[in-house]
Amino acid sequence: MSNPQPGVPPEQLPKFKLTQDWQNFIGEILAKNGGMVDGNLLQQLRLNTYKNIERLRGRPLLVYATRFLDQLPPNTPTSIEISDVDGFTDLVSSSPKGTAVDVLVHSPGGSADATERIVHILRRRFDEVHFIIPHSAYSAATMLALSGDSISLHPSATLGPIDPQLNGIPARSIKNGFQKVRDIVKTEGPEALAPFLPLIEKYSLDLLELCDDSEKLSKELVTEWIKKYMFHGKEFKNLDKVVDYFSDYDEHKTHSRPLYFEKIETYGLNVKVLDGDLKDFVWEAYLQINGFFSLMNFYKLFENAYGVSWGKQIQVVMQNFMTQPQGQRLSVKPSEQT
Repeated sequence: MSNPQPGVPPEQLPKFKLTQDWQNFIGEILAKNGGMVDGNLLQQLRLNTYKNIERLRGRPLLVYATRFLDQLPPNTPTSIEISDVDGFTDLVSSSPKGTAVDVLVHSPGGSADATERIVHILRRRFDEVHFIIPHSAYSAATMLALSGDSISLHPSATLGPIDPQLNGIPARSIKNGFQKVRDIVKTEGPEALAPFLPLIEKYSLDLLELCDDSEKLSKELVTEWIKKYMFHGKEFKNLDKVVDYFSDYDEHKTHSRPLYFEKIETYGLNVKVLDGDLKDFVWEAYLQINGFFSLMNFYKLFENAYGVSWGKQIQVVMQNFMTQPQGQRLSVKPSEQT
């Protein structure tokens, strides 16, 4: 595969239908350029793919993607968080005039509060918001997608349960644990409580209230968004069933359970599977975004074809220690990069 230079005509840019295509392309570039890759070239490839998607969809495309499938340094903030408001504000403000938009999302989820802010930003600017999922949108990212007029999934893509987590532990799992202790004490008497005391002492009593409130919030938000935006206030008989299904930790058994199209198609949501050229372009965008993350050590990206292209990067910091003159220690910290 040839090694194009930034600024080449779009028709001369390489196409990527397979992960192998991308790996072959990058391998050739690294071999030719001494292990270096031009970030401008990678951006040109992504922007060309975004424009191809826009040409088929007839509306602007906003990209919000995070690197969460790879092993990253501890506490790398790949989740949806309140600082993402800045990125979505940029994406929305730079978009051309129009009432409809596509949002490509690749995210593990995060804060329901931050997700509510993002939905507000999108809906204040656009009458129609359509979500495209190339690979994965879990937890609060699924909540975000369910706020759309429609959801389009690549055949390999999945949504996930929306049951909340507290410090990485499913709220329902915490409640189930306490309920199990109650049941044992009820049937076997107070003397059966002793083995569970170390576990109980780790948690405060208000934790159960937080679990209840978190579960209520996620269900209330999704109920409101599906009714208001996906069905525009019209009656949707399966609304409660849909929300209960996405929220049901007891059924899914794990917070990361994939809920692909075949599991949700019978509920009547406005969700479809992509096909044809659009399917290929969406997967190509994912390959390019994921490849960019791997090569440039970014873990979050906000991007469109209208001048916004920035994200957050893992920064490697060299630290010298007087007691260890023979070497250096590497530490990492996240930093925001343009």
